[in-house]
Amino acid sequence: MFLKTDSGTAYIHNFDSLDSEKEIVLFIPGAGMDHRVADLISPNPNIFNKVLSIDLPGHGGSTPTGAKSIQEYANFISNCIKKIDLSGIHLCGHSMGGLVAMELAASNSKLFKSIALFNCQYPLFVGSALLDGSSRNLDGAADFLTKYGIHKLPKIEKPKKTFGAMGSSFYKKTDGKVMSPYGSKEVRDPDREVALFGLKKLFNQVSKDILSIDMNACMNYRMDDSDIKSIKNINILIGEMDKLVSEKKINEMIAMFGSAQLKKMEGVAHFPFFEDPKILNESLEDVFSTYI
Repeated sequence: MFLKTDSGTAYIHNFDSLDSEKEIVLFIPGAGMDHRVADLISPNPNIFNKVLSIDLPGHGGSTPTGAKSIQEYANFISNCIKKIDLSGIHLCGHSMGGLVAMELAASNSKLFKSIALFNCQYPLFVGSALLDGSSRNLDGAADFLTKYGIHKLPKIEKPKKTFGAMGSSFYKKTDGKVMSPYGSKEVRDPDREVALFGLKKLFNQVSKDILSIDMNACMNYRMDDSDIKSIKNINILIGEMDKLVSEKKINEMIAMFGSAQLKKMEGVAHFPFFEDPKILNESLEDVFSTYI
């Protein structure tokens, strides 16, 4: 569904299938990503609706608005929620989406039953290599994210419709060389490169600078201590193999909240919805069920 708000036109995924008798989960994707990830998050369908996802400005189906900060992203989603009149929501954010969820929860606490942040670190520092890559070499940035953020490849290949048709449709591989959407390159493991294509396509947004904008938004985001402590029913989930976040920093973040639950997801890294959706779904369902 497309929705016009004072902040711009938003695409709201799965809104038309909402059942008022079931629990509502709103998912905010990570940097450079969009609603396509939501289709891999599916808690018990007897209890929960299909996961809602509101594309951020310039991401997926939402039109660009000039928004370049976590605060502006949160305001965009807040305007959508209020216009469609939703409450009693389980809010879930991945990586950068977790920062947006924090900002959203601090200013709209009455709307949410629970908050789940997975593989999200605050403050979120982005290395210079990734910052430079996101603005100059999108394929290089995707390589960095998958090198340190993927522990294992999924056992079952995702259906093509999961990630849609954004970006080029396929890789070709011959003798260690991969013909990618960004040109040809030599890789040590062509099969791994091809397997990662579905995930990498998520970064290929309407504008090539979206990932760079998101990375800078993460770097620049800060909250007042009082706002952080005001967030209730917050849960932190981390992939135990994630090399893109620091467990030490995660523990420092938990201390900032004053009260937060930590849950580790075994055998996955930064992108559990790609590596092993079952582990992520079970972990999130455990969190949400506590607040029903």
